[in-house]
Amino acid sequence: MKARHFVLALRDYYLDTTSDTQGTGTSTISSSLNPDAWAIKYIDVAWIQPILEAFDDDASGFINIAEVNRFTSSRPADWRFVLRHSI
Repeated sequence: MKARHFVLALRDYYLDTTSDTQGTGTSTISSSLNPDAWAIKYIDVAWIQPILEAFDDDASGFINIAEVNRFTSSRPADWRFVLRHSI
């Protein structure tokens, strides 16, 4: 997929998983739902270039599954990687 779209989709995913919708219809970032909520401020257009460079090994402008797998497997051993999926 296009690298820019990937970053924006990643942001949307983390916003969905870290948001706590109030009865007023407003949404706030809740660290009680997700301890990684602090990271959402770094997954946005201001940080898009460094994120793209981290994932897009061949600088093609596209990110494929192999590049995502390389990125996630290169994390330090004491860092966790959890994707939460809700149906």
